[in-house]
Amino acid sequence: MTLLRVTLFGFLYFLKLNIFKLSKVKKIEVEKDRVFYARDLFRGFGRGIIERTNAVVEVIYEDEEEFKSLSMEEPMVLISNHQSNIDIPVIQGYFPFVPGFMAKKEMETWMFFKTWIPLTNSIFIDRKNPREGIKAIRKSVKFIKEGYPMLIFPEGTRSDSGEIGEFKNGGFKVAIDSKAKIIPITLKGTYDIQNKKSIKMFKNKNVKLIIGKVVDTKDYDREGLKNIHNVVKEVIVNNYNK
Repeated sequence: MTLLRVTLFGFLYFLKLNIFKLSKVKKIEVEKDRVFYARDLFRGFGRGIIERTNAVVEVIYEDEEEFKSLSMEEPMVLISNHQSNIDIPVIQGYFPFVPGFMAKKEMETWMFFKTWIPLTNSIFIDRKNPREGIKAIRKSVKFIKEGYPMLIFPEGTRSDSGEIGEFKNGGFKVAIDSKAKIIPITLKGTYDIQNKKSIKMFKNKNVKLIIGKVVDTKDYDREGLKNIHNVVKEVIVNNYNK
């Protein structure tokens, strides 16, 4: 029943966006205004999904003052562990701003996504085609340098057990090439709502969204950057285990 409510809400939400908001978004002439307006429309989607699971989301800062000193004009990459299909709605609904994200190519065939993902300067990435994958990474770097924060799940797929898996280097190449500040995000509890083993959704769970201390790629030399994925993973794992 919960899955049905969530699915129906998602369909009706994007149908409403197409009817009442799409033409308005396309008429906004200034690109940055247009993209961030489109991204902000996903706030209601994310919160609506979570509300239909009756989950309680707690946002925790490791260093709130440091985070609030960040400028939206500087390159930023959000790096998060990946537990569930619910992860993106949690971040869209409850993170202080709505980032773009790298979506698997298959999502391009989903109703409404082919229209709305590009409007938010998010990227479809074909993991089966290395050449297209490189193009997607270059496009992501361009967007990040221009001041459009991007969300990346370096595990590449949802966790099988809820534990944090290996962090692949591709997402960090995006952060390094764009000379970005990395914001480590730890998600805890989304696995309990829905996980890779089943499409079934469970209600009344507690979710923590922990915003870790910033890792600035510009603070590392060439050798240090080779290990930055482990630096960020350590922050995320430590916050997960607290």
